[in-house]
Amino acid sequence: MKILRHASAIWNGSVPSGTGSMTLGRAGQVIPFSLKSRTEENSGTNPEELIGAAHAGCFSMALTSILEDAGLAVGSVETSARVTLEQRTDGFWISEVHLVTRGIGQACSNDEFVAFAEKAKETCPVSKLYSSATITLDASLA
Repeated sequence: MKILRHASAIWNGSVPSGTGSMTLGRAGQVIPFSLKSRTEENSGTNPEELIGAAHAGCFSMALTSILEDAGLAVGSVETSARVTLEQRTDGFWISEVHLVTRGIGQACSNDEFVAFAEKAKETCPVSKLYSSATITLDASLA
């Protein structure tokens, strides 16, 4: 089975002064971005924030699936992702993703939840995609 999804982007002008927008799939939501929204605390978004959102969402679903497969009643899973963009000698790299996840109302111990979260970190499709980055995890029950 293959599932295809779609997003697009357009950029206008030079990198320092130009602007762009990204359109997210079927929702058609258009999100502006610029160099300033990527390197400073300005309005708009940037690819790294979208990568973080995608990783947090995918990870939360993967962890929930693992909990369900273990026969556990599932509460909620809240995950945030901090993405590091780093300049190296050969250009910019996404070097790290730090996931923080909290289980709320889970029917397992904290140690079990952490073990399930580690498994989700290894099996989540977005984690696999970003395996060239260091992916760290802080997991616990809330």
